[in-house]
Amino acid sequence: MQSREALIPYFFSSAHPFARALVAACRYPWELVPRLSEVFVAECLAELPLKRIAYNIWVEDGGEVEDGASIEGRIVVGRGSIVRRHAVVRGDVVLGRGCLLGYFTEVKNALLYDGVQLPHLSYVGDSVLGTGAHLGAGAKISNFRSLPGEIRLDFSDGRPALPGEKFGAVLGDGVEVGCNAVLYPGSILGPRCVVYPLTGFRGTAEAGTIVKGAGSEQRVPRR
Repeated sequence: MQSREALIPYFFSSAHPFARALVAACRYPWELVPRLSEVFVAECLAELPLKRIAYNIWVEDGGEVEDGASIEGRIVVGRGSIVRRHAVVRGDVVLGRGCLLGYFTEVKNALLYDGVQLPHLSYVGDSVLGTGAHLGAGAKISNFRSLPGEIRLDFSDGRPALPGEKFGAVLGDGVEVGCNAVLYPGSILGPRCVVYPLTGFRGTAEAGTIVKGAGSEQRVPRR
């Protein structure tokens, strides 16, 4: 990605049904994660079409949290979204409409736009996923460095550091991540990017890029 001036509209073409005020208050998408708690302020929740079904769960009509799901943090579940049994939610998680958190998937501190699909065996930590983004079975978004140090974003005009020890990734609309791929902390993928299965990715990728190659990364335009 050529410049850090990658504003929110570059990644997300539509508004989030439950986080409009938060998105409007942020310039860059990576600023959204540390402010997710703002969605859960009582005054904000009161303005949304949500029903509180537990002390930490708010659901729009048509949303569902199955018995056996582990909700350890707070969650908003939009219409048509499902949190399946054995899914784990920690921290603050906001699901748009038509999302899926599948079996043995764990999500922590994340904003998911409409239609995000995490069917099974994935981990998503401290991340923002755009409309229709999809993680194949076993794909993971890592949010913590193996070695001590700052998490930095990788742009041609600089490598800004992010506050805090944990940050995962920003995925634009329609990003596809293949089975058992790993996105390392601070990964930024523009809309319609594809990451092949078994690929480890770090850094940034322009919209429409295909990233492939376990061990030796290659990038080609998506046609």
